[in-house]
Formats: sequence, C-alpha cells, structure tokens
Amino acid sequence: MFETATITQSEALYFQILDTAPDAMVVVNRHGNIVFANAQTETAFGHARADLLGKALERLIPERFSAAHKGHLARYFADPGLRSMGSGLELFGRRADGSEFPIEVSLSPVRTSDGVLVSAAIRDVTERKRIEAAAKLSADRLASAVESIQDAFALFDASDHLSLCNSVYRSLIGETVVGPVVGKPYQELLDAWMGDLDFASNEERRLFREERVARRGDLAGSFDVRTRDGRSLRVIDRRTAEGVIVKTIWDLTDDVRREQELGAARAAAEAASAAKSEFLASMSHELRTPMNAILGFAQLLQRDKIEPLSERHKERLQQVLKGGEHLLRLIDDILDLSRIEAGGVAISTESMSVRELLDEVRKTLGPMAARDGIEVTVDAMPEGLPRVAADRTRFLQILMNYGSNAIKYNRPNGKVTFGAFAVDGDRLRITVTDTGIGIAAEQHGRLFQPFQRAGQEMGPIEGTGIGLVITKRLAALMQGTVGFRSVAGNGSQFWIDLPIDRSAPLPDAPVMVRADEPVRIAGQRRPLILYVEDNPANVRFMRDLVNSLEDIELVTASTAEMGVELACERLPQVIIMDINLPGMSGLDALRLLRGQTATRDIPVIALTAAASERDRHRGLAAGFCQYLTKPVRVDELVESLEALLTSRLLGPST
Repeated sequence: MFETATITQSEALYFQILDTAPDAMVVVNRHGNIVFANAQTETAFGHARADLLGKALERLIPERFSAAHKGHLARYFADPGLRSMGSGLELFGRRADGSEFPIEVSLSPVRTSDGVLVSAAIRDVTERKRIEAAAKLSADRLASAVESIQDAFALFDASDHLSLCNSVYRSLIGETVVGPVVGKPYQELLDAWMGDLDFASNEERRLFREERVARRGDLAGSFDVRTRDGRSLRVIDRRTAEGVIVKTIWDLTDDVRREQELGAARAAAEAASAAKSEFLASMSHELRTPMNAILGFAQLLQRDKIEPLSERHKERLQQVLKGGEHLLRLIDDILDLSRIEAGGVAISTESMSVRELLDEVRKTLGPMAARDGIEVTVDAMPEGLPRVAADRTRFLQILMNYGSNAIKYNRPNGKVTFGAFAVDGDRLRITVTDTGIGIAAEQHGRLFQPFQRAGQEMGPIEGTGIGLVITKRLAALMQGTVGFRSVAGNGSQFWIDLPIDRSAPLPDAPVMVRADEPVRIAGQRRPLILYVEDNPANVRFMRDLVNSLEDIELVTASTAEMGVELACERLPQVIIMDINLPGMSGLDALRLLRGQTATRDIPVIALTAAASERDRHRGLAAGFCQYLTKPVRVDELVESLEALLTSRLLGPST
C-alpha cells in the first residue's frame, strides 16, 4: 500500500504529516521488515530512508537486544494492541555508526487489507535522561550534604510538614514516631520530641509547647532546651522566601561544659590572683616597715651635724643606703608587675606636653647623673610638636626607667639625650639615647622579658631585670609600643611610641621652667607635730629626725584612738599618720578628725607601708594632704613639713 505509484492524494497528505512529526515513525510488517520511515527517523538513526525500507527492524536495535526483540515482535503480532510510551522498559536505539542512545517507543497496530502492520513512534530521550541524571546527582549530593551535617537538620514545607531531614534529627524524634517521619506535621513531631526534653514542671512543659506552636507563624531568634540525659541544645528556625522552614538543632553540650570549666578556672585564677595580690601587698607592708627604720636612721646618720660620721663610716653608710634603695626598688618593681598582670593598673589618659615631661625627668635624674658625671640633655624639639594622650604617672614612670638605665649603663662622663618626633602620622616617638656600653646582638631577643638584664646579671651594676617588662606593659595599656636599637660598645637608644592627641587645639609650646625658692619656717611660736605610729623603731626615727630640725616639738601616739584624742587636745600644726594601726585605722582616724570643727583644717600626712597606686589614690581621696610611703625619703618629708608648718604658722596671706 506504500508504493509511490499507488499513493492517493489523501495518503500523500498523511505521509506529509508523518514526516513533520517530532518523533521517528517506523512501520513494520509481520515479518519485521520496515515498510515506512519518516524524515525524523533519518535524523535520529542516521540512515537514509531508502536504506531502511524493506530491511529488518533489527537494523535499528543494538545487537545485544536483537534475539529478544524477535520474540517480543512475534508475541505482539499474536495479540496486537496500543502500547504507550514510558511503559517502564529501558530501551535503546542503534545509529548507523553503531552508537546507542536511549529511546521510548509507542506501539499501535494498523489493520490493512494486506494484514496487520505495527506503527512505532520512537522518541530520543537522551537529553531528558541527561537532565534526570543531573537532577538525581544534585538530589543525591543534597541528601549526602544534609546527612553529613553534624547537627540535626530538617526542612518543613509551606504546609509545615517535614520534607527532608538527616539521621541526627530522626534520632532526636526517637522511636515514638513509627515509620517514616517525612510527611509528618510539625506539631506531631514536636509532641514526639518533647518526651525527651527536661522540664521543671508540667506547667512549664505546657507553656513551652504553646509558645513553640504560636511562633511558627513568626519565626525569629532561637531557643535553648535541655534533654533528660543532660544535653544542651539550641534550636534555630528560619523561613525562606518560598515559605520553607529550615530547622537546625545544635548540640552545645561540650561548649556548655567547657564554658563551665573555663568559668571555674577563671574563678580559681581570679581567686589565686587576688590571693597573690593580697600576699604581695602584705609582704610589701611587712618589708617596708623595717626598711623605713633602716633607711630612715641611715639618712639621719648621714645628716647628723652634732656628731658627724668619719669619711670611712660615711662610705660604709652609703653602701647601706644604696643596698636598701635597691631592695626597695625590687619590692616596688615586683608589686608593679604583679598589679599589671592582675589587671589592677588603671590608666587615666590625658593630653600632655612632652616638652614639659622631658624637662621634669631631666631635673629628677640630674642628681643621679651628676654622681656618675653623666650629662642629661633634651634635644631641641621641632616646631609644632603635637601633644600626646597618655597617663601622666605611667608615662613618667617609663621615661624615668629608660633614663635611669641610660645613666647606669653609660660610660664615665657619658651623655644621655631625650628627644621626640612624629612617626607614622598619628604617633609621637619619645627617645632616650645614651653613649654607654651597648647591648650585644645575641642579647637583643632577651630584652623586655622578666629578670633578663642583657648579659649584665653578674656585673657590678645593680638592677632587677623587671623595669623594661613593666615599661612594655604600661605602654601597651596606653595604646603605645616600645622598641630599641643598640650596638655593643656604641650605646643604645630606647623609645616609646604614643598616640598623638588629636583633640588638643594647639601644638605643644615651649615651657619656661622656674626653679622654686626654698621655703623656710617662720613665725614666733613653737610648732607642734603629732606622729601616730605603732612601730617603736619608726617612732624613734621620727624623734631623731624632728630633733635635727630647729625648735619643733613632737608628740607621738601608738594608736589611732589616742592620736585623735591628742589632736583634739593639743591641736598640732601637722599630723603624720600611719594607716595600718592596731584597732582603728588611719583612714578612720582621718574621718573623725575631719568631722570635728577644731581639727577639720589640720593637714594630715599619710606615712605608710601601703604603697600601691590604689592605696595612694584612696588615701588622697580620703583627705590626706600628702601620701608618703615607707621607707620615707627624709628630704621629701622635711620639705613637706617645712611647707606645711610655714603655711600654718603664717596663716592666709593678706
């Protein structure tokens, strides 16, 4: 019927329609020979139609399926019927070049006068199979990724039913949910999970469930729960733009335990630090009290004009003073380092003139430098030198440490020079340069470490090896940095870089320094000093000191209570008060004195072994006019007494 000569006009139209079909169309007879093939067959299989007509259909089938196909074809002709595409069979076609490709086939019988023919619509599904494989690969990767998540993970669809989860989430639900959990509603899974959660009461359990259900419509934040077996969990729900809810449940058990352990360790460390600070403060007091007597009497012997010492004894006394001062510096340095490590050093930043501070340091270091024949100078500063933002006390401490080291490790008749200049645009570098012995290169890495003196540990120069450590840590507290350069035999330069104070309206201006005139005691009546101290050696020292002054009376009290009583009775011009006294403390005594009209205005000097910066601030805040620490510097105490007695005896100027 398909011979071209016998095709009618209608049949030609049908053939034209079949040629335009998107699928390959092949018609075979009972013998399995091809009697018709459309244009798409040529495209799909790579055969010309002329080469297919009259040929066996097996030409289009892979050889491994040929034998089975003949049996399938025979059975189909025995019972022909419509078979649609996608019947579940994995079918493949064979191209002219022998390559294979996946196909779907739809069969339908065609009854003619010559018998039954089979029409096969063949579709190339290569692209679809590729897309399906890619989709399956993505799905497999997603499932694998979800499963690899260490914490529980789940997705709920827009209707709040579980659509995906990992095994960790499934294990949280437990065995109360029988069968697959995917597809279960959220509330059912919540009820199954709550049996494993720990609640203080049934009421707490009820409120928890109500809150969780109520918040499904407005998800925000997270919440923490605790399970019956002691695990700590954090639950986070987030809704995507598509309405899907992503649930993650983190197991924080180890984190909570570590936090508790860290908290316990921190508390223990703080307790140990507090105990250490208390111990050091106590030791400082216990050491300073006898040191006060030792250095005090040594200074009195040095000042004695009635029975002056021989030059030989003066030399020996100088060694006593030198050793005592070294021990005192060691005590101070250890306490300073301890306070810094414990975070007990408060920094009060202010704007300050570097010129002014350097000149103050130069004057302070002058006597020390003069003993060794060292010249201390300050370089000319560049115009417009900015001010720095720093803690004045700590900045001076750093400069004094640098300066004293530059003097100690210098050469005879050497030189120490202070300087300053801007670096990096926002910092000011303050330098201390000496002409001393320098530091060997192999020792550079040991500087700024505790108890390291760059190879001078066994040398004749005294030192603690702590000063540079304190300097570095104090600089860091002020947002500064330190550094140095040195060559053995050619001197050293140490510096500190501090932030420039950008809030200062004007740059640092030159400072005119005027030497203070000495203050002398004046007046007609004999001044009275009250000394409140419980240590007999310190009382004896104070008596000897006052006796060396002209026409001053001293009265002493061994307790604060007795001191307050004597102050009210005798009304001294100046009171010198210890703080750590038996019974009432010196601070309590000061409050009593300030509370009474007769003694309210009497200046009270604190002379105590409580030498920490915190103790000093507390004492000055309480109302002491001066806060001196043991061992006392005799010249400093005498100057203070002279100034206060002169002021009290002269009265206010008119």
